[in-house]
Amino acid sequence: MCRVSILLGVCAGLWAGTAQAQTQTYDQLLQQASAKLGQQDFCGAVSDFQAAFADSTKAGPFDVFAGTIAAANCPAQRTQALRWLLRIPRFADLPVTAQDVRNIAQEEGLRNLRDTPQWSYFLTQLQAHAARREAAAQLAARQWLTTTQQNALAAPGKRRRYAKAAPGFARYTLPADTVQAPYLVYVPKSYNPATAAPLLVYLHGGVASATQFQVQDPGVAQEPIFRAAEQQGALVLYPYGRKSFGWLEHEAALAAVRRMVAQVHTRYRVDTRRVYLGGMSNGGTAAFWYACQQPQGFAGFYALSATPVSKLGPLRFQTLRQGAPLYSLNAEDDELFPYREVAAIHDQHKAQTPQWHFASRPTGGHSFLYGPDGDQALLALLRQMMDTAGR
Repeated sequence: MCRVSILLGVCAGLWAGTAQAQTQTYDQLLQQASAKLGQQDFCGAVSDFQAAFADSTKAGPFDVFAGTIAAANCPAQRTQALRWLLRIPRFADLPVTAQDVRNIAQEEGLRNLRDTPQWSYFLTQLQAHAARREAAAQLAARQWLTTTQQNALAAPGKRRRYAKAAPGFARYTLPADTVQAPYLVYVPKSYNPATAAPLLVYLHGGVASATQFQVQDPGVAQEPIFRAAEQQGALVLYPYGRKSFGWLEHEAALAAVRRMVAQVHTRYRVDTRRVYLGGMSNGGTAAFWYACQQPQGFAGFYALSATPVSKLGPLRFQTLRQGAPLYSLNAEDDELFPYREVAAIHDQHKAQTPQWHFASRPTGGHSFLYGPDGDQALLALLRQMMDTAGR
């Protein structure tokens, strides 16, 4: 759940809504309520929340939580605060964890409700909801691990014959340095072991902050790269990275990716002329490293929301004078890797990097890939690369 400071302007999606049959839209009413909360005009904010919640189909749990804080701090609206408080646990998709419940129990904005009988009931309901979500998440993780292990293909014998592969995800590991480096292979529905398929290597972002390999998270299946690969009839190699073994600072991890590619070749029929490597954010930065330092074996490279600055040393941009092309896409409102800095590097090396195809989009921020048109942007970039690479 969002805390007060987040509710005043940072909580993503809090003010989203569409027009209702009033003079003001749901979105406008919520914006007014936010402004009044910021000014500590709690009673005024309650009026706006009440008007917005007249259409119960629009209100989400974070909106109602914000309304509850406003009403809890308006003496004449304590009854309304309790009504909204008890409404929150009834949201079936409430994204609450045990830690969220502990945070809410200490929420200063709700201190005026703590002495009521409803408060204890509210916390009990939230705790039960969090426990159900945790149990469901654990079950999903177990099923994910079982399925991806069952889908894995055995290494072929001396007489290489490619076996049929179940569509979806298979999980493998590869010994590298001092770790067992895990990776996924995604198999599109169109895959036929009698026909060579293109292979997309995708390096995920967030490596600098990942303390563990996230192999137990089934949410990875929602990455846009897999939907794009399905449309392209391509296999996907998805290595897992982490801070202590990732493609930002560890050449052993970069070398492991190449060995993973080799392993995929032994189990799946891959078109060796159509192997492409790229990624998002930290993964996109690694794509620049491969394209500039070790491009051999790849027909093309792609990078999204990436900065072309490697911690492993200066990049040899002159490598992009010829050979495999690199296609990159950055949002001009990216605050993590500012567009102007990436554009400046491109301009500095433009004369010697004709194979670096640099494109931008005006909005979407660092995470535009996960926005409403992220799938289309990725698919367009991949098609451009795959249609032109090798010509």
